Amino acid sequence: MGKRKRRNTKAVIAGAGILGVVCAAAVTIGSAGAAPKASRTHCAVNVGNEEEKCFGTPQEAKEYAEVKIKDDALGAQTGVEKPTDVVIATLFKNRRYGGASITLWGSRPCGKERDTGFYFNLPDDWKGKVSSVQGWAECEVTLYSRPYLDGVASPRFPDLTPALEGQWNDYAESIEFR
Repeated sequence: MGKRKRRNTKAVIAGAGILGVVCAAAVTIGSAGAAPKASRTHCAVNVGNEEEKCFGTPQEAKEYAEVKIKDDALGAQTGVEKPTDVVIATLFKNRRYGGASITLWGSRPCGKERDTGFYFNLPDDWKGKVSSVQGWAECEVTLYSRPYLDGVASPRFPDLTPALEGQWNDYAESIEFR
């Protein structure tokens, strides 16, 4: 009886091991078609209504924003106001335009004659994490240490800033474009 009990125990352990391998394989195969969240780190956001869609590369996010602008010239669905809507900036978590990104589009170019063209409160997972900025559509960038353009303001950064220096690297919670 002792030998039979040991054989049954070994069989149960072996069966559990095989079942575990089969379950792990099924989970791996079942999730193989789903895109991993880490690769969806490049988002396009409409600053007018905060509509957001994420992609695998910054170029895909920028192209999506440009297509949304062209396809919805009347703005009925997206809050985009007119056919002159433009991509206004891309923010990056790493220096030299690397890492995760957010591409923002809005209703018009910024231009030097305007006061605040647009502002954007960074999502919680982006607060204190912007390290480089590409401004488009004549937009210069000012970073703020708190949401809603509050707190300490940075000097204006030109359209292309591959590395935010000093205290402004990984510091901003909101951004003004003008």
